[in-house]
Amino acid sequence: LVGEWLMQGQYNKAYALYQAGKYNEALTALQDLLGLLKSAENVLWLRPWLLQCYILRNLDCPVQEMEVLEGLVEKLAESDNLSDGDRQLGAEIYSLLGEVCCRLGECSLAVEAFLQSANWEQDKAQKLIEYSNAIFTTNYCDNISHKRWHKLYDGYRKLLQNIQPLNAKPKEHQKIRIGYLSGDIRRHPVAYFLRPLLEYTDRERFDVYLYQTNQGQDSLSEKLHGWADCVRMVSGRSHEEIAGCIAEDEIDILVDLSGHTCDNHLPVLAYRPAPVEISAIGYFNSTGLSIDGFLSDKYCSPSSYNADFQEPLLQLPDTHFCYSPDFDYPQISLQSPWQKNGYITFGCFNNFSKVTDKLLQVWAQILQQCPQSRLILKHKLFDSVEGRQWTVRRLENLALPVERIELRGFSADYLQQYNDVDIALDTYPYTGGMTTMEALLMGVPVVSRYGSRHGTRFGLSFLSNIGLDMLAAANWQEYVQKALLLAQNPELLQDLRHQIPQLVKNSPLMDGKNYCQAVEKLYIRLYKNRGLS
Repeated sequence: LVGEWLMQGQYNKAYALYQAGKYNEALTALQDLLGLLKSAENVLWLRPWLLQCYILRNLDCPVQEMEVLEGLVEKLAESDNLSDGDRQLGAEIYSLLGEVCCRLGECSLAVEAFLQSANWEQDKAQKLIEYSNAIFTTNYCDNISHKRWHKLYDGYRKLLQNIQPLNAKPKEHQKIRIGYLSGDIRRHPVAYFLRPLLEYTDRERFDVYLYQTNQGQDSLSEKLHGWADCVRMVSGRSHEEIAGCIAEDEIDILVDLSGHTCDNHLPVLAYRPAPVEISAIGYFNSTGLSIDGFLSDKYCSPSSYNADFQEPLLQLPDTHFCYSPDFDYPQISLQSPWQKNGYITFGCFNNFSKVTDKLLQVWAQILQQCPQSRLILKHKLFDSVEGRQWTVRRLENLALPVERIELRGFSADYLQQYNDVDIALDTYPYTGGMTTMEALLMGVPVVSRYGSRHGTRFGLSFLSNIGLDMLAAANWQEYVQKALLLAQNPELLQDLRHQIPQLVKNSPLMDGKNYCQAVEKLYIRLYKNRGLS
């Protein structure tokens, strides 16, 4: 008992230091306690190890964090009689393991960790979050079968099977009521794509309701609120409460803007609080729910059916994205990087979790066939010494010339750093969205591969909408060829650098008025198909 009391005291001290933001001191305070626990027999006291993981996370030590978590998973596997409290901590351990594995590019391991977390989790709301994490992370992985996708969707729907749907009936309103449900009504990419739908709303035909699940406001959220007829701040409410609020407002068409992304409220749709429910903008794959549609376009979905989707695909004629930032982009350098440097610089500013081993092998081919070229990779993973070391080892193992690759961490001036890049290389199978748009607006041509999966075709859609679909590749061989063809034509790169931003601005990608009209035509069709005129 005395020993347990002393250990609890040491833990409390370390935890207090952690809460105070004194992470190195907290880690030091934990060391003696962890040493005691290591040498003790039949002791399964998980909290100190879990605290160590949180400290390592805040110290930006992802590799050490993963190693500790893997050790904890082994402890869990070796223990037969776990209490409910231990199982709950086990769910937290698996969730943290999923996050750090994803961050380090071990996405298949991450998916399995999130599924284990969902299995161990006892809180129903958190169980749904962990399952959503697994579905979202699967998008990073290569060669996922239709069967695998639908097994994941079946598992998610089973978690919702006890919900009693409201089954809201169509109501007669003077105007069609559109409800947007999002946790990203703030300075966030989703808000830049939502903005045209609010700014150009046909006020004579539509009333717009915003259901904001994120806390607080910034200058952009205030602007978005100003274009809405009604704003409901529903942060902190349960899915059932939010659904009830939507039903009380008699929303005709509810538009989810999150899908399975972070902090989503997708289970609200399972309550059927509106006669028509669709998902749009914030996610690139099926929700797995039997809703009325998923917003797409003719490039991302050549037909209205996709075997990976539970819901029908709603095709817009040009793009299902329209970008409307509320800030000015940096000035584009008059000189291309190759003119200053004497060599071609490739670049990828995408989330590095999207960079698969296969993609790295393809990049190795490009660098090999363009001997003087360089590659810039930019992501917050490279702010960490461990993250850089982990990445360099990974590059070396895949035979990439690390001496020609520059790793840059996060910085507020990341847009301006596109002035250092001649050609952007898109990721696959999880392609860039906002990142591709930003590269193009900075005058950098993007080479993008596409496949049959909806989310792999965003680059194709963007490039087709600005008349540069020749930069979209149907396979890896084409991807390499197109990148090399650009690299061998530096004069063309110079011309494109000044032409591409204008192509984007004059395209459907930034034509907010016509985009809004196309979406509203779709809303009217969906509304009428519910038996209303």
